[in-house]
Amino acid sequence: MGGFCFKNLTFMIVVLLIVWCSHIETCNARRVGRHWRQSRGGAASLFKKKGKKYGSNHHNGNAGKPKQKTPSPKAPAPVPPLAAGPKQSPPPPKKGDGKAAYPAVLSVLDFGAKGDGSTDDTKAFQAAWAAACKVEASVIDVPAKHVFLVGPISFSGPYCQHDIVFQLDGKIVAPTGSSHWGSGLLQWLEFTKLVGLTIKGSGTIDGNGAVWWQSAPYDDDPLDDQAKLIFPSNGTFGKKPPFPVRSSLGGKMPSIKPTALRFYGSFNVTVTGITIQNSPQCHLKFDNCVGVSVYNFSVSSPGDSPNTDGIHLQNSKDVLIRSSNLACGDDCVSIQTGCTNVYIHNVNCGPGHGISIGGLGKDNTKACVSNITVRDIIMHNTMNGVRIKTWQNQTSAVALSGINYEKHKGTYTIKPVTLRAAIACRAQM
Repeated sequence: MGGFCFKNLTFMIVVLLIVWCSHIETCNARRVGRHWRQSRGGAASLFKKKGKKYGSNHHNGNAGKPKQKTPSPKAPAPVPPLAAGPKQSPPPPKKGDGKAAYPAVLSVLDFGAKGDGSTDDTKAFQAAWAAACKVEASVIDVPAKHVFLVGPISFSGPYCQHDIVFQLDGKIVAPTGSSHWGSGLLQWLEFTKLVGLTIKGSGTIDGNGAVWWQSAPYDDDPLDDQAKLIFPSNGTFGKKPPFPVRSSLGGKMPSIKPTALRFYGSFNVTVTGITIQNSPQCHLKFDNCVGVSVYNFSVSSPGDSPNTDGIHLQNSKDVLIRSSNLACGDDCVSIQTGCTNVYIHNVNCGPGHGISIGGLGKDNTKACVSNITVRDIIMHNTMNGVRIKTWQNQTSAVALSGINYEKHKGTYTIKPVTLRAAIACRAQM
């Protein structure tokens, strides 16, 4: 009897222990579940704050569900080449931004130019410019082995993008028919109000100036005293070109002769590599420009072509001209009023009239030129060397100061030094 009671008591104690332990586990499970739900809620709120930054695979209630695989993106279908349109070639990456830049390369052939030397390609050049004007650092390609007949044209800003490149490797020729010029124009190819423009390449701009020259007298610039000019005996000035005065279409060319290539109101302009030949008047002109660089550039016209200055500067500053060959019928470089900070060096000049400042002060006007440096120049068969030309106004109209002529060597045929402006003023006193 006593043994039976002990067994029952033991059994009851074991049952009580089992019930008590199970109660403790249930409580712990509830605490753990409550804590897990709170952590889950905190993570969910954090997910809402951070957005999609944490991704869809974060443990936020998707536990136990199979993960969905993200489909890999399909490769884009290859784009077929365009039958016609601007060509593109990747340039080296720009410094500093770490990204490769791919400027548009726009061939004039893709805009309808024929390049056969007889078809008028003016509209094609205009269309190519309109497209390039919209894209920064774009390139207009005038390809080699083509001759483009182009009439008077203006490549205009100021709303064009910066740093446009005019890549000239072919040849551009001016029309010889009077119908293209009307009553006369001051320029043939003009670039206006642009920033960072570069004209470069191995090509040629030919002004077909012979149809203009024979109708032009030598009295356009009385300061050169052309009537008394003594030509060198070695024949470098050549004979009059055997071209008719009238144009190829039978009409007389206008009396106003155009400059071949002119820049107006532009900043940071570069011209390099190209040749300009046989311009009706000036070959290359910069007017109201700031920041001009001309190098490895050539001018080629006969020594008796009238008023065909090589490079003409007016109201321009910060100009560098170097490493160039300038053969023409007037000043190799002409520096007019409003020019300052001009540096010319390592230039071959001749035939021509040398390098000139002026004429200054025409009709009693005010003219200011300052800080001009000319050095390391080779002049051959030129009418003058370096000179300053002033108009004979009142004796107090002209003031010259800070002028140095140093280390000149060479030969001459008439006079090594002439101060005609000073003599003229003294005669009027």
